Amino acid sequence: MRLLVIVFMVIFILYRLRNRSIFSEIKHFVLIIIVFFLVINIIKYPQQSFDAAKLGVDTWFNIVFPALLPFFIGAELLIGLGVVNFLGILLEPIIRPLFNVSGEGAFVLAMSITSGYPIGVKLITQLRNQERFDKFEAQRLLSFCSTSGPLFMISAVSIGMFHNPQLGTVITISHYLGAIATGILFRFYKFKYKNSLSNNIKKRYLKRAFQEMFQTTQSNEKTFGALLGSAVKNSVETLFVIGGFIVLFSVVIKILTTIGIIHIISFFFQNILSIFHFQASTGGALISGIFEITMGCKLLSETPGIPFIEQAVLATIIISWSGLSIHAQSASLISKTDLNTGIYIFSKFIHSIFSGFFVLIIVPVTHTMFNHINTPVFLNQSSKLVNFTWTSKILFSSKLFLSMTIFIAIVAILFQTLFLGIWSVKNTRKKK
Repeated sequence: MRLLVIVFMVIFILYRLRNRSIFSEIKHFVLIIIVFFLVINIIKYPQQSFDAAKLGVDTWFNIVFPALLPFFIGAELLIGLGVVNFLGILLEPIIRPLFNVSGEGAFVLAMSITSGYPIGVKLITQLRNQERFDKFEAQRLLSFCSTSGPLFMISAVSIGMFHNPQLGTVITISHYLGAIATGILFRFYKFKYKNSLSNNIKKRYLKRAFQEMFQTTQSNEKTFGALLGSAVKNSVETLFVIGGFIVLFSVVIKILTTIGIIHIISFFFQNILSIFHFQASTGGALISGIFEITMGCKLLSETPGIPFIEQAVLATIIISWSGLSIHAQSASLISKTDLNTGIYIFSKFIHSIFSGFFVLIIVPVTHTMFNHINTPVFLNQSSKLVNFTWTSKILFSSKLFLSMTIFIAIVAILFQTLFLGIWSVKNTRKKK
């Protein structure tokens, strides 16, 4: 407990000194120590480091790469062809009042929900660099458009690790509700939105959306071949950066576990867990989850004697927090813009708190549902996704991307038709 108090005091002192030159010097010195510490321990434990790096490469190549590549390439093509502008105009009346961001944010949210980390951050930073979002809109989007994908939560975590389909339902619903709640909270960040929908409603129709899409295509000097080549190049480069972070954090976690630091931190973390009536044995899993979500969820699934609701709360918190590995990947993308990485990480903390709270509400409901209905077919069959071949994963991700894009387009057109219809009826009544 004393060590915990000392750590908090050191953090507080560093925070107070953050605007002084001495703070940057201390930070630089600490980074040097950390790097030397890791290098020395990698040399000291070569076999463990090699095994961890091998596991990281395997995870990246067989899971992350085929899952994200179609989304990265497809999204970049849709942006270049003006489809995102098209959808943004149609979806503005939905997403602007709710999250105080432009309509293109709906596309980013849908891609993030479908694919998972870190596609949302990549699209936001890319659109920010193209000035499709202003700085504050992009910062708001970062708060709720960085989510995990349903395949990871249902297939990999609930079925592959916990062998419990019901857990996947709870985690998925709570995770996305937490993201929405975080987005609604952050809509007031740098709030200066004036409701202009009623004034511009006549402009929200399909003709304008198509015009915007064609103008974007015409203003883009690249041919489709050049656009495709650029999309592939940028996507592969980003995926290699992501792969590097996955390998790095895989080695870091293994080193920290081998030398016992994870165990020491989890020991002092038990006092915090006891306040919320969590079992002390979950400390190691939670600490590992702070660094990397897959390792944290795996260790949690291997911890015996954990009640269902405790598994659900902790797994959801770990996934919504996303881990320092994902934060590092996101920070590498955010660094290319004028957005604030610290605010993004804070929003992920808020997201994890909201998601954990929603678990407490959803668990009783899902228990009742699962007691009265059969397990959904897609949950029973989703375990097969783990055994997909590499090519099958690429094809599945491509189909998922196309399906989601078509779905968003249909919803946007139907909503805009309904929205304009309601406005026309109201306008007619006013004239009478």
